[in-house]
Parts: sequence; C-alpha cells; structure tokens
Amino acid sequence: MRAIVPLEVLVATINRMSFTRNMRAALEISAPAWDRARRANSGTPGLRNMREGTTHNGDIAVHWYESGPQDAPLTVVYVHGFNISSQSFYLQERALRPLGVRQLLIDVRGHGHTATDTVAEFGAASPSELSVDGAADDVMAVITDLGVVEPVIVVGHSLGGPISLSLIRRYAGEPDGFELAGSVQISSAVDPFTERGMSLALGGAVGAVLYRAVQAMPGLSEAVRVGLTSALAPLLAVGFYAGHVPWEIIRFHADMIQGTPLRTYEGFFPDLREHSERDVSDKLAGVPGYILVGELDTVAPLEHSEALHEVWPDAALQVLPKSGHMPPLDAAGAVTTALVRLIHQIQAH
Repeated sequence: MRAIVPLEVLVATINRMSFTRNMRAALEISAPAWDRARRANSGTPGLRNMREGTTHNGDIAVHWYESGPQDAPLTVVYVHGFNISSQSFYLQERALRPLGVRQLLIDVRGHGHTATDTVAEFGAASPSELSVDGAADDVMAVITDLGVVEPVIVVGHSLGGPISLSLIRRYAGEPDGFELAGSVQISSAVDPFTERGMSLALGGAVGAVLYRAVQAMPGLSEAVRVGLTSALAPLLAVGFYAGHVPWEIIRFHADMIQGTPLRTYEGFFPDLREHSERDVSDKLAGVPGYILVGELDTVAPLEHSEALHEVWPDAALQVLPKSGHMPPLDAAGAVTTALVRLIHQIQAH
C-alpha cells in the first residue's frame, strides 16, 4: 500500500520550488512590457523552418519535425516531456543546425499536433492507448518511416526520459530497430515518477481520487480542465522553474500545457505510478552520454537521476545550478553543450 504524503511535506516541497517568487516576478511584467520584449526578440519561442509530416502508427497520427541533411552521418531524436510537446526543444534544435546533423522531433501520442492530428483522422486516442511503451513505438515508427539508418543520439526529457529509455530497451541494436550512438537524459527517471519529489502526491490517495474522478466524469472533467488551464496554465508553468525566466517562455510553456487534453493525463497516469525502465541497463552498457538534472527540480529530483546513473554508469551525471524541471528552456545552454560535446565525441571515434 502506498503511503499518503503528509500535508506538511507537500507544503515544504512547494515552498522549495520558489513558486511565489517566480509568480511575483511574472505578474510584475505588464502586458505592454511583455509585448515590447516579444517584438524585440527575433528568436520567438518555437520551432521554425522545419520539414514536418505525419506517420501513421496504427490509429495514431504521429506528428514530426525534421531539420538538417537527410543523409547526415548522425541523427538526433528528441522525445519531449509530459503535457508539453517537441516545441520545448526549439533552442537545442536551432543551436545544433550549424553542426550538420539530422534532427527529428516527435510529438508523442496525446501531445502537441499528434493529439490534434489523431483526433482529425481517427478520433481521440483512448486512455488505454496512452502509455510509455506506446509512445516509444510512435518514435520508432517515425524513425522507420523516415528511413533513418545512421547512428542515433536519443534525447529524453521528463516523461520523455522513460519513453526514450523504452525505445532504447526494445529497439536499439535490434534487426527492426536502430543503431544507438549515445543519449542525453534530462530530468529523467528509471523508477516510477511518483516514488520521489512532488509527484509523490500522485502516488497516494490524492492521485487515486483524481484518477477515479476523471474516469467517472470525463465530459465534466474536460470542461473543468479547459476552464482551469485557461486561467492557471501560466501558474502551472511557473511552478516548473527554479529561477526567473522571461515571461515569454512562461507563456510559451503555458500554451503547451493548455493544449494537452485531459485524456492524456488519464492515459499516462498509471505509468507515472508504475512504469520502470531498470531493464534498459544492458542496452546502455558502454554507451556514452549525459544525465542532466536541475539542482532545484522538485518534480524529478536528483534521486531519480542518481538511480538512472546506477543503471547507466557510463554516462556523466551533471547537476545544473539554479535550474528546475525544465532545463531545455531554463538551462538551455547546458543542455546544448552536452549535446554538442556528445556529437563531437561520437564523430571523433
């Protein structure tokens, strides 16, 4: 039986997120000031000038983005986190373009354009179809469909960590799979997310009640989600960051949260509580890479990354100062540096 997290523990965890400080800073930015900053910033958040398309994996219309030469000797595949989309890697994608590598960014099932494209073509995916292994199958379907035969660097962030590890465990080095060159795991986990950090709340009685409510009243719950996220998405987004980040990034993140349908939460909920990737160790043996975690990440705290490092000792574990749960956005330079170093390391051999 899972223990119920005491209220005082939750309160202390929330306080450690510096939520109040971030929200105050965000709200102090007036709309005109934000608009001036947006106009002055030529690098508006989001993927730009990409090839994009859809790969059908059963009844899932998997939306993907691609840049770089299709015959490049190395491909970087990005797997995003929970309730966001591949847009969250836009800073890394832009930074790596001069290196001449092929880059694939995939909206996994229930997220981003894959969610909306699937609804348009097949109707909404059922919660039973929304799982870590199913999402990994989507990534593999795109790799196959686009004819990727060169070595691959797999990048996973947050829930995209277990998804990418599932991809590696089941497809790396297999006849119908791909050649794994390296990996970068960011705010990732090999154990269920609900075993540590703020996600503990989802593993206890509170999470169970919410899950049953969503199952019992899907229509009402979705209506509530739309209303709440319209107002609270910026607040939710702020909670993922440890230090001050531009309001433009908060709004960008909030838009991704707001675009995630409720059935995605319902579908992935069991895997958040139960999915383990400790069996990936054999496939990661001797594979170079990085494990990155924000110093102040309370969603997937350091203990998760330390457990992953036990499974993958060949990786370099790095704690990112003043970063929270969103290093691709709040410690973008560190994430990009890890990728560049790994690319150069692989190319040198």
